[in-house]
Amino acid sequence: MYLVLIRLSALGDILRVLPAWLNIVHAFPSARIQAVIEDRHSFLLEPIPQIEPVLLNRKKLSNPIQAIGELSRIARLIKGATASLDFHGILKSALIPYLAGIKERWGDGISKEGAGLLQTKRPAYKKQNRYSQALGLSESFGNVYGIPDLGHFRPIFKTAKLPTNTAWPLPETNTRKRILLVPGTSSAGANKRWSIQRWLQLAKVLNSTADLRWSLGPIEETMRQWLPQKSGVEALPAMPFWELASTIRTADRVIVCDTGLLHLSVLLGVPVTALFGPSDPIISGLPNGAGKIIRAGVECSPCRERKCLRQTCMEHIHLEQVLATI
Repeated sequence: MYLVLIRLSALGDILRVLPAWLNIVHAFPSARIQAVIEDRHSFLLEPIPQIEPVLLNRKKLSNPIQAIGELSRIARLIKGATASLDFHGILKSALIPYLAGIKERWGDGISKEGAGLLQTKRPAYKKQNRYSQALGLSESFGNVYGIPDLGHFRPIFKTAKLPTNTAWPLPETNTRKRILLVPGTSSAGANKRWSIQRWLQLAKVLNSTADLRWSLGPIEETMRQWLPQKSGVEALPAMPFWELASTIRTADRVIVCDTGLLHLSVLLGVPVTALFGPSDPIISGLPNGAGKIIRAGVECSPCRERKCLRQTCMEHIHLEQVLATI
């Protein structure tokens, strides 16, 4: 058997389909399995050698003229596959297996831009979190081939072999909870950030009883110059993604907004406190038992207005709500 898995878009989107992909890998151990992802996310498949990455050039996708040529190039690389499983459900992702001539073209129930017209099979759409949506596709596919129970979630990187954690070593004896604070988001998700004043208040309350660290991404580099001194909490050094994952795995809890490190923490099996403002608590939600979502629930939330200047939905998340989850 030769299978092709497809998921384009952001880092968090890729992370949320990986439990479904690992279920397929384990269910079909002798199959050749490829995954079509954007080149900027090739590193995400490093701990999963059973999946061959097929890398799509992200920059060419943004150019309508170049996009067709790039999709056709990828299609040629996956010709001959038994089946494709599209975990994205947009026109670009659906075109790839269609152009490749793959006869069995699965979708996950989400169909935008007419993608469903190019698919041959898909489960019914349900409003559910993206983990469950992806797992529903793996479940449906497995049932057709007589392999049940491919829809269960598990934190796939909880025991995975990762680089050694040297940035935040575990002490020989420590009764304090290790809590990682993640104040940032991607630049595109700036409207999902909690104010830095609230983060400083939280650090002040927790610092006397917990072992805290900040995790700062590339766009928070300027904060690295003043935040540790201002808060009295050390920041983890900049490090490669999977070294960071190894460090996160030693935490007892991660407090984070709706960003990629939220979903990485979930896959590492670390309980999370997720601060949600504009994010939909159902679609962007968590698997059962992964942690707690905190949100204000203002009338205009959830929404997709990335340029909102009011930030009411984030500012109305109070310190006491966050502390209650720890």
